[in-house]
Amino acid sequence: RLLAMGKEMGLALPCERTIRNQLTDVVIPAVDIVYQDHMKTVEATVRGVGGKRGVDLAVDGRYDSPGYTATHCTISIIDLSTSLILRVINMHKLMPGIEGISGRMEKEGVKRGLKEVIANQFEIRSVVSDNDARISKMLREESQFQKVQHLLDFWHIIKGVNHDLRELAKKKKCANIQYWRRRIINHGYYVHYRYGRNRQRAINYWKSILAHVTGQHGHFEKVPFLTGIRKCKHKYLPQSVAHQIDRKSEEFRQLKAVIMKPSLLAALERAAPKKNTSPCESFNSLVNLYAPKRIASSHAIYNEKIKLAVMHYNSIAYADLTHTREEKSSYVVKAKGREATGVKRRMTAVDHVWRQQSWSVIHDVIREKRMAEWMKRNHVPDGNAFTAALVMEARDQEEDEMTQRKRMDKRDDEGEESDASIELGGGEYGEGVDSDDEPVYRPIMLSDEDDHASSTDEETEVEVLSSGSEWDEGEVLVIPTGRGRGRGRGRPRGSRGARGGVATSSAPVAEEEGEEGKEEQKVRPKKGVRGKKRRGG
Repeated sequence: RLLAMGKEMGLALPCERTIRNQLTDVVIPAVDIVYQDHMKTVEATVRGVGGKRGVDLAVDGRYDSPGYTATHCTISIIDLSTSLILRVINMHKLMPGIEGISGRMEKEGVKRGLKEVIANQFEIRSVVSDNDARISKMLREESQFQKVQHLLDFWHIIKGVNHDLRELAKKKKCANIQYWRRRIINHGYYVHYRYGRNRQRAINYWKSILAHVTGQHGHFEKVPFLTGIRKCKHKYLPQSVAHQIDRKSEEFRQLKAVIMKPSLLAALERAAPKKNTSPCESFNSLVNLYAPKRIASSHAIYNEKIKLAVMHYNSIAYADLTHTREEKSSYVVKAKGREATGVKRRMTAVDHVWRQQSWSVIHDVIREKRMAEWMKRNHVPDGNAFTAALVMEARDQEEDEMTQRKRMDKRDDEGEESDASIELGGGEYGEGVDSDDEPVYRPIMLSDEDDHASSTDEETEVEVLSSGSEWDEGEVLVIPTGRGRGRGRGRPRGSRGARGGVATSSAPVAEEEGEEGKEEQKVRPKKGVRGKKRRGG
């Protein structure tokens, strides 16, 4: 949609691949970090409000497409005391246990979500859900949920009754059902909330509608299926035969089949009087803002969209808890195709802190990404291995220091020598150490041959290492001229090349050294001879 907008406005925007890479590498990690901190805050809030009495949860599933072709299913688990989303599970039809059947996603998601809530040390007191037989069976058979009270949302129960009555009113022989349909639904809501604690009495008054539509408002003891009640709770009504239904007619038998349905009576017995799944339905409506059903997405991107919706919804719930969200105005809404009118309330804006937090975390994510690239480029171990190595090194160093400290304490207790005495050469093996004594020098005795060899070496060194200056009284500097590369093979330290020997003094040479000097001059090549041979060759 962003690229389409830029195309229409003539704006040059990055290509789709660049945008998706930025989402994957930068935006998604930042959202994950903020989401984890957000959920930790939510869990702490629920623990503080619920305490040790347990939590009452509402669960519901939302499919990403209508019909039986859904790919994703979002199961929301909301705490009814705070209206905060405690857990969200996103299921995919290709996950294990679902086998590509979309109808199984909600049951598996509820099962996984409740197990995660229990694993986080929450005690579940009750769970409210819609009238789904698979969820009821799962909660009844799973050993972990034996102590959990399963309640049903009354709106989902009465919605089925309204649907059946609407279909029944379309028949030709059931003309009066359309008149009684809305009155029957109102009667159901009345008995449900009026007798919330006494469910059997609520069921009896629910069945009394069959006597009411026939014109009988008292003497219920004569009615076989009405026990424990005597008459209707309303005031006296004038006698009227309009819209009355005959007990022997087909219309009455059809209506009785809907009112006395066994599954309906069993659901009414487990209906929750003060708890419902309306917070879950509100969240499902909010999800359409971030993940519309008309736009498909991958499982990873779908998860990120749901996380944004969760933080948005919880921000509103926090505002309601702290009473910082007030009603500005309200107006009546008449939806097309609906019989009842609704009231729309306009509330004050909510400060969504998680949005600013996501932008601030993006800089840290970029920095960590660059560090990871640098470590990979320089063959540095990954973050986990590098951190583990640092921890192990610090642990070993700490153990060494502890061992050294214990050893020193043990020596102090036993009166042993300190480490300083050991470094001076004694103490460890019981030897006496006195650093104040003068050191003892032992002379080294040499034989006559060693003495003669050492004197010869000294003379040779003096002859070779002579500087050859005019102040050396006629001594000549002799430089080796052997062919070789580098220092040590024909070059003295600091020389620039292997050239012939040069006499640096014009003084007369001593007589004892004259013959040796002439022989060396014969051996040395003349200046420029080697270069001419190379050019000639």
